Amino acid sequence: MHKNIKILLLTSILIHSGANLLAPIYAIFIKDIGGDLIDAGIAIGIYALLKGVFYFIFGRIKEELFSKRIMMCIGYVIMGIGYLAYMFANKPLDVFLIQGIISLGETVINPSWSAIIATSLEKGKERHLYANFFGYRSIFEGVAAIFGGLFAMEFGFNVLFGIMASFAITSGLLSLLIKESPLKIPATCT
Repeated sequence: MHKNIKILLLTSILIHSGANLLAPIYAIFIKDIGGDLIDAGIAIGIYALLKGVFYFIFGRIKEELFSKRIMMCIGYVIMGIGYLAYMFANKPLDVFLIQGIISLGETVINPSWSAIIATSLEKGKERHLYANFFGYRSIFEGVAAIFGGLFAMEFGFNVLFGIMASFAITSGLLSLLIKESPLKIPATCT
């Protein structure tokens, strides 16, 4: 397995596990800060809508302007900041803003992540790799969902947010280990 794919798998496991620590108990957190089920739905809706808008915006940026691994690192750090911001949320409006931050982070990560995995795949083994990739990630997501509830019950939401942020920051640092193929500069630019 290509080194880049191993790193991408690890970063994906970490960031998705972090998100799944909170996912099953998200509505409880919203209720604890004075919200209701509608607010939980709005928060997730804001996240998805902004992600769509951000993808269109980032699609217009010339790829050669930014290193893919740096973009991934920045995106993971932005997500980590969003997770830490949950510690200071005390009303649903705060959560709506945090969802915007997290969606921005994910949008910065995903195009570069996908581009790197596409260039690192071994021809003829794509299905096998993706099956294993998503299998490992799903197992970790399930374990995280179970432990998220236990951690929140035992230690509170702030510990959970700290763990989520540490997973995101670790993913960012790991993404710096990715090897990018050199940029091909058109002859007219040399």
